[in-house]
Amino acid sequence: MRRILELQPNLHVLEVIRPEFTVRSVAVLGERHAVLWDTLTGAADMAAFQPVIGAKPFHVVYSHADWDHIWGTNGFSRPPLDIIAHRACLRRFDQDVAGTLREMQLAEPGEWDDIELIPPNLVFSSCMSLDLGGITLELHHLPGHSADCIVGWIPQWGVLLGGDAIETPVPVVNDPALLADWLGSLESWANNSDVKRAISAHGSIEGRESLDSTVDYLRRLIAGDDIEFESELDDFYRGAHQKNLELARSRDQGHD
Repeated sequence: MRRILELQPNLHVLEVIRPEFTVRSVAVLGERHAVLWDTLTGAADMAAFQPVIGAKPFHVVYSHADWDHIWGTNGFSRPPLDIIAHRACLRRFDQDVAGTLREMQLAEPGEWDDIELIPPNLVFSSCMSLDLGGITLELHHLPGHSADCIVGWIPQWGVLLGGDAIETPVPVVNDPALLADWLGSLESWANNSDVKRAISAHGSIEGRESLDSTVDYLRRLIAGDDIEFESELDDFYRGAHQKNLELARSRDQGHD
């Protein structure tokens, strides 16, 4: 199931609702150019989203190279101006990206045969800025969920595109060595009063809730505090939370 939401003029999200999770792409429309932030799970996702940008030239930005953020790039009826990502995202196309596709094709025969892996052709190391015409999208490296994660900042609107760097109810930890820097970077954004809305790929898109919640969770996780949730976690997030606890403990033991 897919649905398109207009959060404000020239800012739209496409939600792909799968049985196991929901994931989002974001369209940012400037006067001259547009950006599509992540291409999601397959060509049909982007075919559904392209009418939002119409005939406007557009960039594609990968927030990171996890499969549910990059597999729809061959769904456009016309090519993007470029495909932008962090340098580490490009490296993953030579590492785990193709392996993930093979594994899922074996697990679900016929389900993923139309996927075409299209790597970024424009990469950066720390930050990059896109002038879309009246609107600027700043791209900032923010490793945490994975080493190639980035966030996008639209200063004119006070909007932070979080990808998987922010997530509710539970951010997913893969490398405990990244935890401290992940938290520190997110705290800098959380302390920025100009941030009015944070849009996560998974979870809340209401106000700053996903940003503030992720910061609070990571603080408690690193400190070893008890973490309570307002509502019961589903199976995926219950498992993610348990794995996060184990990784955080392994990090602490490594510091002993």
